[in-house]
Amino acid sequence: MARSKVPPPLKFDTCATRLKADPSRLSLLLDLIPELRNAIYEYVFASTGGVLLSRHAINRTIAPRESALLYVNKRVHTEFLHAAWLLADIHTTSLDYDFRHIVTFLNRHNDEEIRALPSMHSPRRRAIIIEIEPGSYGDGMPQYLERWLNRFGHPTKKGAQVRFEYRLRPGYNSDRKVSSECWRVYMEMIPGRRLEEFKRIIAAVS
Repeated sequence: MARSKVPPPLKFDTCATRLKADPSRLSLLLDLIPELRNAIYEYVFASTGGVLLSRHAINRTIAPRESALLYVNKRVHTEFLHAAWLLADIHTTSLDYDFRHIVTFLNRHNDEEIRALPSMHSPRRRAIIIEIEPGSYGDGMPQYLERWLNRFGHPTKKGAQVRFEYRLRPGYNSDRKVSSECWRVYMEMIPGRRLEEFKRIIAAVS
């Protein structure tokens, strides 16, 4: 019995021609297995700097940076946004230690979605990065910082176990960086998980 010949691999221009000739095919990207598509999405997120969580967005959702994948078709658009939640670094800013937009962001998602984020117990390759611009508040504890820290003292709060990375916002005037000395008294009063989070914030802005 004659062995059937294996067809030669298709070149990209050949695939593109077939796709153009067959409007019923949605996308060459969708011909790939899901694992390869996710690898492509992850590469795009890494090369474009992840996704953004704006302090000003009303719905407090993450927004991928501009990519042609958002405009391929509805299915790729939806899949790309879902992959952003699972694979992309999330970047946001905090002005004067105001984290309220992040709290709203966490509260808008269910427990399963929250578990997809990096946690203190199971860090992932991705990160949630908060760039802080300290502002001016005197020598006391900023109101919103205290509320943020208290959140980590309540395990039932949404996102209480999520791992955040803190950085000083690029371009911030170093002459206005906070001296951690004015917070030493608070460190003696804050136990457990709250203290751990507090120390990481101080390390970022000092």
